Amino acid sequence: NLKRTEAIISSMTRQERRNPDLLNASRRRRIASGSGTNVQEVNRLIKQYRDAQRLMKTMQKTGGKGLSRLFK
Repeated sequence: NLKRTEAIISSMTRQERRNPDLLNASRRRRIASGSGTNVQEVNRLIKQYRDAQRLMKTMQKTGGKGLSRLFK
């Protein structure tokens, strides 16, 4: 699983790694074909990234006290 994630990330350009909002459908197809995966796996990785980003933002705001709300 980690190798697959690494392959997806290494198939992205520097701008795409810095700003995942740039990833439209054609870019996701290119990344999937370059990494030997499918578009669903690229989408799953982007979703995990956004979820982690949201978690970090919530922890930063509440000092870690808002975690119980996220896992309900």
